[in-house]
Amino acid sequence: MIDLDGTLRESHSGQLYFQNPQDQQIIAGADIALNTYQENWTIVGITNQGGVAAGHKTIQTCIQEQQYTLQLVSLLKEIYFCPDFEGKKCFRVTRHNAHNHSQTKWSGQYRKPQAGMLKLAMVRYNHSPEDCVYVGDRPEDEEAARRAGVAFEWAEDWITRHQTITTPI
Repeated sequence: MIDLDGTLRESHSGQLYFQNPQDQQIIAGADIALNTYQENWTIVGITNQGGVAAGHKTIQTCIQEQQYTLQLVSLLKEIYFCPDFEGKKCFRVTRHNAHNHSQTKWSGQYRKPQAGMLKLAMVRYNHSPEDCVYVGDRPEDEEAARRAGVAFEWAEDWITRHQTITTPI
């Protein structure tokens, strides 16, 4: 599992919120790090999207944004996002669809640092916490991983470590 904003992607425009779904690019080195997990891994994105609740974008624009990310990063299977500050809503986005998972036992626990999105992803793929790792760039990512019982790695360390592994001597 991987956080998106600040870990895997950033805006072209330099703005805090993407100005449109295509206003995003992969963070340098994140693609190389992801490619080391091609075999035997299911990679999903986990992201708070408070820009919806704050009125910076619509839920539909946010879904389009996630679908564009899935186009940019072919190794991502799907993306889970929480668009509200209370953590009651969760959407799972695939390349062609969006599914509302707001009515589960984790409603109210979706927004990181709560672990609802991570737990939902683990259940959907029948993974136990011991088999997972979550990569993120913020303290709330680390806390969500802790609450889900999964290993955590800081994005900067993750990118640096994989650059070292794949760099020829």
